[in-house]
Amino acid sequence: MLGAILTRLADGRFHSGEALGEALGVSRAAIWKALKRLEEQGYPLQRVRGKGYRVPRGACLLDPEAIRAQLPATLAARWEWHLHQQIDSTNAEAQRSLVPGAPRPLIVLAEQQTAGRGRRGRPWSSPYAQNIYLSIVEPVSGGAHGLEGLSLLVGLCLVQALEDLGYRGSQLKWPNDVLLGGAKLAGILLEISGDLTGEALVVIGVGINVLMDSAEAVDQAWTSLYRTGQSATLDRNLLVAAFLQRLAPAMEVFRAEGFAPFRDAWQQRDAWAGQPVRVVSGDQQQLGRAAGVSARGALLLQQEQGVQEISGGEVSLRLNDAT
Repeated sequence: MLGAILTRLADGRFHSGEALGEALGVSRAAIWKALKRLEEQGYPLQRVRGKGYRVPRGACLLDPEAIRAQLPATLAARWEWHLHQQIDSTNAEAQRSLVPGAPRPLIVLAEQQTAGRGRRGRPWSSPYAQNIYLSIVEPVSGGAHGLEGLSLLVGLCLVQALEDLGYRGSQLKWPNDVLLGGAKLAGILLEISGDLTGEALVVIGVGINVLMDSAEAVDQAWTSLYRTGQSATLDRNLLVAAFLQRLAPAMEVFRAEGFAPFRDAWQQRDAWAGQPVRVVSGDQQQLGRAAGVSARGALLLQQEQGVQEISGGEVSLRLNDAT
């Protein structure tokens, strides 16, 4: 029922509980209970006595048709589209959706994840209808080696899409985070399927905080587009479309030339350029100063003995005064 209520509220105007109940054939108490559950998950719902309920203008449910309408026809037809109200994770569902012997690019979207995850198995807060939980399946050559720099490219495309839509100040943190105001706005998780040395498929998982205004059990500073207060769209369908329009042509260049053509654009948005950092891998850590990235997407760590290249994987980059 939450979906039906949010559809009614998507115009950004106040709607009374009584009017919503009449439109949906339920009691006002049922509307109150449903919206209370939504509020408890951190949804930015406004209640005003005598007026009713209102959500931020532009807030709406995900709709593949609305996304495709914003894309060129050839691009909209490129992917097989899947939308779920609730699943464990979009990356897991993308893996399950792969057809052996007949792989096709596909997109998986969800309104809510019950087991969303980021890099290194960390949980990803995934409340209903607030954020973007998106996985894209694309073919790659060269197996795992062919993925070098891809997480950086995806992050760059996301920041460029946000800029296209009027958001300012987003930055990139190696190897897979988008920051805004120094706090995490989005994350990227890549998983490979198929031949690890040859032709394979990569599942590109992207999580973007859009409407979330509160969250429990998040162990780092975070933000959302809603929290920024910037006067840009909160329509998640437009956000997904803008991102795909950036990602698709960039992937074609990446397949032919790797990350090198995107290096300068990434470094222009490097959140920690020149900052003292530490690279943590298990119980080991290295101290140095962030010196950008290489043409293949490796972190350049400036140390007393020179510059060291550090590839992604099971490593974490932190400011050296952070815990």
